[in-house]
Amino acid sequence: MTKSGKPHEENEAPKASRSKLDSSSNTVKIIPLGGLGEIGKNTMAIMCGNDIMLVDAGLAFPSEEQLGVDLVLPDITFLRENQDKIRGLAITHGHEDHIGGIPFILRDVTIPVIYGPALALGLLEGKLKENGLEESTVLRKVKPRQQVKIGCFQVEFIRCTHSIADAFSLIIRTPIGTLVHTGDFKFDFTPVDGEQFDIASLSRAGDEGVLCLLSDSTNTERDGYSPSERTVWAKINEVFSTAPHRIIVTTFASNVHRIRQVLQAAIKYERKVAILGRSMLNLAGIARELGYMTFPDGLLVPVDQLKQLPLDQVVILTTGSQGEPLSALSRIANNEHKQIKIIPGDTVVISATPIPGNERSVANTINALFLRGANVVYGRTAGVHVSGHACREEQKLMINLCKPKFFVPIHGEFRMLVRHAELAVECNVEPENTFVMENGEILELSRDKAHVSGRVDSGVILIDSSRAFEIDESIVEQRRHIAEDGLVMVAMSVDQTSKLVAGPDVSLRGLILPKGVPAEEFVLKVQEEAKRLLAELSDDARIPKEALKHQLAMGLADYFEENVKASPFVQIILNEISESKSRSRQSSSSRADSST
Repeated sequence: MTKSGKPHEENEAPKASRSKLDSSSNTVKIIPLGGLGEIGKNTMAIMCGNDIMLVDAGLAFPSEEQLGVDLVLPDITFLRENQDKIRGLAITHGHEDHIGGIPFILRDVTIPVIYGPALALGLLEGKLKENGLEESTVLRKVKPRQQVKIGCFQVEFIRCTHSIADAFSLIIRTPIGTLVHTGDFKFDFTPVDGEQFDIASLSRAGDEGVLCLLSDSTNTERDGYSPSERTVWAKINEVFSTAPHRIIVTTFASNVHRIRQVLQAAIKYERKVAILGRSMLNLAGIARELGYMTFPDGLLVPVDQLKQLPLDQVVILTTGSQGEPLSALSRIANNEHKQIKIIPGDTVVISATPIPGNERSVANTINALFLRGANVVYGRTAGVHVSGHACREEQKLMINLCKPKFFVPIHGEFRMLVRHAELAVECNVEPENTFVMENGEILELSRDKAHVSGRVDSGVILIDSSRAFEIDESIVEQRRHIAEDGLVMVAMSVDQTSKLVAGPDVSLRGLILPKGVPAEEFVLKVQEEAKRLLAELSDDARIPKEALKHQLAMGLADYFEENVKASPFVQIILNEISESKSRSRQSSSSRADSST
């Protein structure tokens, strides 16, 4: 197994001096911009000669430490600097971590054409209209086994099974050989919609020869097989047959198969359905229009009509399966929703598992629902959710069908990628031909060799949807710092020689003081320390004011670390007073002293 950069020094990947790369049609460069070493923001560039095609362009949701951040996107510097080479984008399916970044990319980068399944493009079309970008690109729907030309790449879309309808894997034929990009997949042999995984096309590509397989790693830590989506029906049917009052169901808004089964159960048990959450309502409309689900016109009712119905005739489908603070389910659980309040005896079905990092938020929501008297059905053993990703035996099947020369695990945290690479070796891929990569690294392939040849910019873009479009990472770090250890503000007025004229005024926020020390006494100590530091630093007349503020902050930070065993965020406000104002203030002070 080859890990670029570590631990072998000879594999160290030098960073390109800029993101614009020289290209040769004798090689293909695979450049992941997101989705490796993490869950989400799956975005990949594939480059051959002067042509770049993209596979997916997703987003991720923020971790608990990313305070005030709504969305996380990949750094697209490489795409901006190679704009003239971008020929198109191929979408594997309609999940947010695969299409959610497209509107943001299109603000800065032109993508001439986007190919994808009907459902994914239906969802994307709505996003582009919301952002005024409907004229910025061309959307072209593809059908199973359809082939399209994207620059020098011949891309075949083949049906795969996943937790969303209309999902594809890609067979990408290049001048030097064939690549297979699995997208997100599982081998579901009894899919709800009857659309089977096109194993025959995979096998045919494997017989022709696959140069490199790029395969979904999300469930590589789980043995065996992912259960079929159809197995969820038995538990949903049981819940509907026994629930005495209302049933509230939450799942991923894009899980068409799960929503379809809930609607089928509602029809069977003669319940009306109200949908909370714009994303889920939009998906239901698009899926029905495209024929991925069918239901009678009277099944869905507005939320405000629920009060007119008996409790045992109501189903509420809602977003919020990940405990998102502003989601409908979280607001219901916290008694903050304007229209829906938990009534003791309600049954709440959480038909999803937490994405890594969301466990605490989901647990808090479940606790709040129990506290209000709901019966909550949740967890892996409850039978109300199955994963849409392949487990280890299915991953082995994928590798053995494709028989690749080179193997790159994608879509997963770093430990998942490593385990998946080990699995490929078990399936007879040579260890030196497996590459556990990081975002931004460039895997350069020829017909016979592969190596990591460099790196492009691969950071993140943080989005605050309610205010600024982008947030600097340093601001998020400041928020985290303040949340953990508090804030100290020290304001002082100085003359042009940095001598103290007035202050310091000290304000403490969120700081836990030493036991037994009154706040007023501690503030006096901080004031004396600030005076001492200023006097010491102002002896150097050459020190710029910004450097003076920085050194004052550092000195006070050391003081808090020593005396409070904490590291609050220290903000220094330094007001410089002109010489005339300084003399006037000193004169006023002298008159006051004389009068006294």
